[in-house]
Amino acid sequence: MHVPGLLARLKERIRGREQRLVRAGAEMPLLLVSFPRGAGAAASELERAYVHALPASKPETRELYRDLWGALPAIIVVQLRDRNPCGCLGHHHPPGAESRVARRLASELGHPVAEIDLAYESIRAWRPEPLASLAAGEAPDRLEPLRFRAALLAVLLHEMEHLAFPERSEQEILGRSRDFYRRLMSEWVGDELGKDYGIA
Repeated sequence: MHVPGLLARLKERIRGREQRLVRAGAEMPLLLVSFPRGAGAAASELERAYVHALPASKPETRELYRDLWGALPAIIVVQLRDRNPCGCLGHHHPPGAESRVARRLASELGHPVAEIDLAYESIRAWRPEPLASLAAGEAPDRLEPLRFRAALLAVLLHEMEHLAFPERSEQEILGRSRDFYRRLMSEWVGDELGKDYGIA
């Protein structure tokens, strides 16, 4: 009998996991990032995106998520995986479905702790706007780090919005995260590469 993800879970257990506490702006939740040993580069990319890139983005870009911060708990556990067995880029864990790490942390702090997971290699391979990336006309080694950082942020905020507003539809949340990704890429490609992003 084959259980989807069993081999991946066994491999992860053998590798072990590390954790990193990520602090950003005063109104933004702390992230406790849990990642497989050897995946520190992906955790560092997420930290850079959340702590530096998001707060430094244009106000009209951040405006898309202005109502998010007050609706989230103070701490969110982010489980980084290379891939999810289902192929999803990420999940929000509804109350009662959190990992032992999140449950233990909530018990110790006496406060709610939310949890999401992000499949960083699937996010790296995700191409939401391939034609716009091609239109930017840059070598992949210059464009790829920007694209990966924007994709990490878009999926992170997408799953955070599911946690904060479970009544919102997937289509509404997806539309916002795609708009956010497009705005970030336009801003970063223009600022860092001096190019236009998008299809003229």
